[in-house]
Amino acid sequence: MKKTESKFALLAALIAILAFASIPLWQNNLNSLRPQTHTVKKKKTAKKKKVVHLTWGYPFKKLYEKKIKFKSGQKFGETDVIRRVYPSKSYFHDGYDFGFSEVGHSSVYAVHAGTVHRVKYAPGLGLYIWIISDDGYVEVYQEGFLSITDIYVKKGQKVKLGQKIGKLTGSHIHLGVTKTDKDYIDKKHDNTPCKYYWKDNGTWLNPMKIIEDNLRAAGKDPVQ
Repeated sequence: MKKTESKFALLAALIAILAFASIPLWQNNLNSLRPQTHTVKKKKTAKKKKVVHLTWGYPFKKLYEKKIKFKSGQKFGETDVIRRVYPSKSYFHDGYDFGFSEVGHSSVYAVHAGTVHRVKYAPGLGLYIWIISDDGYVEVYQEGFLSITDIYVKKGQKVKLGQKIGKLTGSHIHLGVTKTDKDYIDKKHDNTPCKYYWKDNGTWLNPMKIIEDNLRAAGKDPVQ
């Protein structure tokens, strides 16, 4: 009787051992039947750099070739040269002067594309080229042309960036740039583009800053 009981006990122990030993196999089989989920790491996509096109340039080729030190009176903004005496004094310069001593009697190039609005003479401006661009900017080239033959464009003509528009034959070219809605037009003086020439109220902008900011953004390091 004792032998039979011991046999049953041994058999039960073997069954228990086999049962416990087979648990991992059951779990593996069950896991294989379950749908598997995988965490997919998203690849980081590099941000595309904004492409900036070259839309502005210098009015003289020499400015691309060598660094030129301009005097205070030639630069845009408050200068050491008085511009107006009455009714109040003003030292504000509404543009940038490119002198013969810096660039020579050389060709003048369009700093920005646009349409020639007027080619005319006016006291204080001399012969001037007035260009209006599609993006709202206005460019005025004045004081540097001694003869109408020094100007190579005419009213209504489309000009491209870098196009030859005339030749500096005077002492300097004054370049004025604005982006206002007719606030730059002086109706009292034959609708000339010179209103607020003496006042820093945001009408006139710094031409060299606009040009060189675009050159840098387009990957063209300015010499200046």
